[in-house]
Amino acid sequence: MTVIYTHINPDLDALASVWTIKTFAKGYERAEVKFRSNDWDGAGMEEGDMAVDMDASGKGIKGDSAEGLTHSCFATLVSKYVPKNDMGAIFNLVAFIDAQDTYGSAVKHFLPGLASEIQNILSFSGINAVFRAIQSMNHRKDYKVMNSMLEIFSGMLKAGRARQRAVVDAENAEISSCGNVAIISPKEYGTNAVLFDEKGVRVIIYVDGFNLGIIRKDTETLSMSDHRIVEFVNSYDNIEEWFAHPSGFLFCRGSRKSPANSLSKVYPQKLMELICKILK
Repeated sequence: MTVIYTHINPDLDALASVWTIKTFAKGYERAEVKFRSNDWDGAGMEEGDMAVDMDASGKGIKGDSAEGLTHSCFATLVSKYVPKNDMGAIFNLVAFIDAQDTYGSAVKHFLPGLASEIQNILSFSGINAVFRAIQSMNHRKDYKVMNSMLEIFSGMLKAGRARQRAVVDAENAEISSCGNVAIISPKEYGTNAVLFDEKGVRVIIYVDGFNLGIIRKDTETLSMSDHRIVEFVNSYDNIEEWFAHPSGFLFCRGSRKSPANSLSKVYPQKLMELICKILK
């Protein structure tokens, strides 16, 4: 059986490298993974075996060096094995792990001007913190740590692919003539973010099965339960069936957390026209 070797007590770079080979390198999907000391000389490697994030007396694959810096093995393997579309799906993961491996702290590298307490919040809640937490629960149990992280990396790939599909969702959205409001039938969770951040939309009306609701961009000040909107909705529906979030960012009749079981009588296009007028 083909074997992928990496070092004991693996870090994010080592495990992401193993995941890349098993996920994208043809013929390595079922490869066995073995851990060796980082000073292992590669003895016992056979044709087709790989050693990642370790030298193995020149038989292994390490990160590329440039301008006096050695980058992650993960970034090197991604550039070699990952298709272009999926490179976009995991771009943020690659950038983070590469910076973490190269500079010691991705957060401090990318956000050097932030106050130390904010840097700490981000450092202790990101992917590296998740990895450390899994290590803490599985001290010296490299295979258990690896299996947990491989599943997380696969989930991040799946989520990245969903974000790419969200871009298509956003392209198919019905956007008002004023440009401030969009109507969508969302398939992906990331569609809202694309419309808000890339299309300049301020309010989204979603039609999701029986669910109907309006949600605003985080910087928008208009309450989604503004009295003019409430009055309009009340002329079609029983207003008691609608939920208004106390913070004003959401007003809906059914959501993924609490689905409606019948159609609203509110016309989304009419609601769009009203919101456009209010936002002017």
